[in-house]
Amino acid sequence: MNRLCILSIAILLSACAVNKSTKTMHPYEGDMVGCGDFIVYKLTNDNQEYVSVVVDMSAIELEDLQAYAIGKADVVNVTRKQFDGPIHSALCNDVMGERPEELLSEIASSGIVELRVNETQRKNKEKGEPYTVTLVLKKVVFETMSIDYLRLEDVNVGWLPG
Repeated sequence: MNRLCILSIAILLSACAVNKSTKTMHPYEGDMVGCGDFIVYKLTNDNQEYVSVVVDMSAIELEDLQAYAIGKADVVNVTRKQFDGPIHSALCNDVMGERPEELLSEIASSGIVELRVNETQRKNKEKGEPYTVTLVLKKVVFETMSIDYLRLEDVNVGWLPG
């Protein structure tokens, strides 16, 4: 009876095993940076890697909630980049210091980007003022990793460096 219980537990545990060949936990726990109309960066804690979301605002009407399929909607691009040193100071900055060497660049092949903007922020954009957006990335797939879910809350965009 004990052997049957142990065998059953072993089978259940193996069924719950995670496929370690594809990294599904994202490392993006650092700062957020946003600028332009618009580009949003989410960095790792060591500031040597980011995932960026670029939305072509000239091609869309800003609404409360919009969702775009990566690879199907030309208005949104999601990229992942790694560097050999901190990159934070080079993002959304018109004063460029020494930029670290780029080690990796991957463009997302699939996934969903949700864009959320409240009415007050839409009015700010209409007046040409900076505004905030919330982005949600879902099931974003890169060549060497995926992001199941990443929420970027109240990122300032709609402004240009300088």
